[in-house]
Amino acid sequence: METIEEEKIYPIFQELVSNELPLDQIFLDPNNPRFVSMNWTEIPDEKIDNQAVQDKVILKLVSEFSVDKLTMNMEVNGYLPIDRIIVRQFADDKFVVLEGNRRICAAKKLKEKYDENNNLVDEEIIGSIDKIPCLVYTGTDTEASWIFQGLRHIMGVHEWSAFNKAKLLVNLMEEESLSLTKVGKRFGLSAYGAGQWARGYYAFRQAKEESDFQKEIEERSYPYFQEVFSRSNAPIREWLEWNDSDGKFENDLNFNEMLNWFYPREEDESDESIMSNEVFGEWKHRKIKRSDDLRTISFLIRNAKQEFENFRNTLDLEQAYTSALQKKYEEEAKRNSNPIVQVYETLEECTKSLENVPYRMLKDQTEKAKLKDALQKLNEIVDELLAV
Repeated sequence: METIEEEKIYPIFQELVSNELPLDQIFLDPNNPRFVSMNWTEIPDEKIDNQAVQDKVILKLVSEFSVDKLTMNMEVNGYLPIDRIIVRQFADDKFVVLEGNRRICAAKKLKEKYDENNNLVDEEIIGSIDKIPCLVYTGTDTEASWIFQGLRHIMGVHEWSAFNKAKLLVNLMEEESLSLTKVGKRFGLSAYGAGQWARGYYAFRQAKEESDFQKEIEERSYPYFQEVFSRSNAPIREWLEWNDSDGKFENDLNFNEMLNWFYPREEDESDESIMSNEVFGEWKHRKIKRSDDLRTISFLIRNAKQEFENFRNTLDLEQAYTSALQKKYEEEAKRNSNPIVQVYETLEECTKSLENVPYRMLKDQTEKAKLKDALQKLNEIVDELLAV
């Protein structure tokens, strides 16, 4: 009986050769597996170095794969050869990237910025991208880029938890006295983004070290603390009385109440033998299932105070939110059906606004002039109505 001889598979490391290549000899891969779609057309080797092809690849990487953030990071830290890119030679002194397209694209964008104005990027940073440490693939597998990217991104590098990322960011800020802008730039974050990570970490640390729930607080709850500092959650920060100078919530009572949403304690008040320090809140029973639910709570605080109080009493967020929406729609329907009611409500809101004009508007001459102009127009309308 004829036997089928199995094809010998060579370990990939035998087909990789270490080298350092000038950046201008390295070309981005227009056949990058990241780009593949049902209507994908393969670019042949003889067109890889075509400038129009390369420009199209750069545009796609920048617009869809956050290369600008990586460029911003590289501008501060330089090119870090922690993982060597993998390339394949496709012509004399020309190599195409099989793994590492985002890094090479970021390096090319940085070089472009330097060439336009060499004062915008430090020379030592540009020096880090003169020659790129590479592994040159010498094998013949036509699907090599799929293999290498699959090894990295499917089996790949284990993603850090949100808590560990925040901890590293805060440690750098504290040890190197970095501002939010500088530490954010180092990690490809805006100052606001870095601030959200850092403030979330400070709030988590306060819960872990100073709250009534020290024994319950664990790292997987960190995203909830970070979410508190999203733009949508100003009302909940005000309810907790966040002090940005001290990096703490000042309303301990409300802060512990929020922690009880995360780790509800099912204490049986009828059993006096159970000491309060023996009661343990469990994450799996949390009343806020997703961090985004905090935005719903902020909505209730801002727009439906009665429903917020109902939630605090029952810890049924869905019911409170549904009730708030129903009431909102009913009020809107009532206003739309009776314009007289809407006029009175608008006048009431206008009066409240005028009673609380910020002092800085009266101190700033430009704002003061704009306010006077608006009030003059309003006064003319009021005079006309009073004369009827």
